[in-house]
Amino acid sequence: MEHNSYTISQVGYGSGTYLKVIDAMKGVQVGQFAPRGEINGPWVVNGNHVSFVCSQADGSKVGYVHKLPSGSVVNTFRA
Repeated sequence: MEHNSYTISQVGYGSGTYLKVIDAMKGVQVGQFAPRGEINGPWVVNGNHVSFVCSQADGSKVGYVHKLPSGSVVNTFRA
């Protein structure tokens, strides 16, 4: 199994925000995805996953775990 190192860079704020996935070893962008709400606090990259909490329009907070580099949601949790 191949293990890659990734970093995340936020581009924009508000409804136009998206996250760039960068291969930390090569320094090139390998993916991007849009969070489902406004990100609250820091994100945590662990292996091939990133997790963060987003505020929803109704004021609730939901946590998301995304697979890297694709950005697909693999889990959610109540925050």
